[in-house]
Amino acid sequence: MMKKIETVKISGSNYAKVSARLVEFRKENPRAKITTRPEPQPDGGMIFYAEIVKDSSKKSAEATGTAYYPASKMKSEKAFEKLETISVGRALSLLGYLNNGEIASSEEMEEFEDFKKQKVADKSKELINKLKSSKNLKELQDNFVKGVNKFKGNNEVIAELIQIKDELKGQLK
Repeated sequence: MMKKIETVKISGSNYAKVSARLVEFRKENPRAKITTRPEPQPDGGMIFYAEIVKDSSKKSAEATGTAYYPASKMKSEKAFEKLETISVGRALSLLGYLNNGEIASSEEMEEFEDFKKQKVADKSKELINKLKSSKNLKELQDNFVKGVNKFKGNNEVIAELIQIKDELKGQLK
């Protein structure tokens, strides 16, 4: 049963929020039971398990979902709640409550987009530090040319890097 669920657009694709999936699931399965269980990991991370039974008179789960965060991620705001939501969303997807065949929920994709943005910011900061440590114009130019290629298509970052390079150029003359 592939249900079309209300979606939001993230990076050009449609993703359903777990809350929208739950609404549809509860409408169609009023006797359903959803249980979740956190399991702390030895590394300080956390795994969340979700089990869904469409009819609570049945004993075994009809779908399960898991989600994991490493210890570093567990320190972020609302990490526990997000992890639980992701595990429930994965279980719902396996029951057919998804959008356009995608298992990932909007919550997962938003988190992935944030992760990608952070990686770009980290690489940009690394290149800026390298540019600032250039000892002469030739080294500045070499560092810029080698580093700027990592940001193809990201005009905002490239414009910032050009501005910083030009400012440093004036200082190294």
